[in-house]
This record gives sequence, structure tokens and C-alpha cells, in this order.
Amino acid sequence: MAQDPPTQDSPTPGSPDGQWRALPERVRTVWLINEAIGCAVWLAACGVFAAVCNANDWWGFWTQLVSAIVAVYAIGDLATQPLQTKYLYAFTRFRIGERALSTRKGWLFRRSTTTPYTRVQHVDTKQNPVQRRFGLTTVIVHTAAGTHEIAALDTAEAERMVAVITALVAHAKEDL
Repeated sequence: MAQDPPTQDSPTPGSPDGQWRALPERVRTVWLINEAIGCAVWLAACGVFAAVCNANDWWGFWTQLVSAIVAVYAIGDLATQPLQTKYLYAFTRFRIGERALSTRKGWLFRRSTTTPYTRVQHVDTKQNPVQRRFGLTTVIVHTAAGTHEIAALDTAEAERMVAVITALVAHAKEDL
């Protein structure tokens, strides 16, 4: 797998430098593949629904309408996914500061979250089969209020991030 070139938003991996960092470029492909899989699942569900309705003589106007709406929505979402992915990638950033982890995403509907290390309970990773194929891993930071994710990092970098965040959490809790 080729490494993504460093950018101004991507300083040295694993350092708590407070700079906003972008995700690896290949996460866009992972998001597209995941959406295609989701679309296939919805279309298969529509097919099963139609088959069951036909077999039981329930195939009337309302069942056809529901099935058509779900199928059109799934296909429309898949058709617009390249544009959605472009903007999601462009506006998704994270930073590891000295005292807190910050994430932000969204263009029209923005969401920024800052999690002080003193509130972190534990940090773990997850990886679906598509992420594994592309060498990406999601870092999840757990607090009492919920979870916060760094959507996808190179697997080695994700492991370094877990170690860095864990060390910063331990240091922050020692200061209390």
C-alpha cells in the first residue's frame, strides 16, 4: 500500500502537536465500498419483501409503493455517494493536543467535539473487512458520555495513536 504524502494538516504521526490532521485519502474508497454494500443489502431486502408479498398475494399498491421508495432511496443515496464522500473527507479532521482530543466533521451541518483526556475511560480500535483490505483502522475514544471516533487511520498509525492517547490520558489523570 502506498503511503499518503504528508500535508500541512498531517504532521509527524503520533505527536501531540495540536495541528488539525486529515484522514488518509484511501478512506474515501472505503466509504464508497461500504455504501455500495449497504445499498446492496437494502436492495436485497426489497427483493425479499417483494417475493414474500407476491407469494402471499399481498402485492398491492402500498407494498409496491413502499418497496419502490426504499429501492429509489438506496439507489439515489449510492448515486450521490461520490459527492457526499468528497465533502465528508474534505471536512473531517482530528487533532491530538496536549490536554484534549478534538474531532470535527461536516460542511453544512458541522460537528466539533473536544474530549479532555481527564474524561477518557479507555481507547480501542475497530476494523471492518473493507478497512482491513485497505490497511485502515478506526480509533475509538470512550468517555462516560459516549464515544468519539477518528474514522480511519493507517493501521500502524492507529496503534501509535492509541499509545499516544493512552499516555496523555495517564499523564492528565496524574495531574489531578
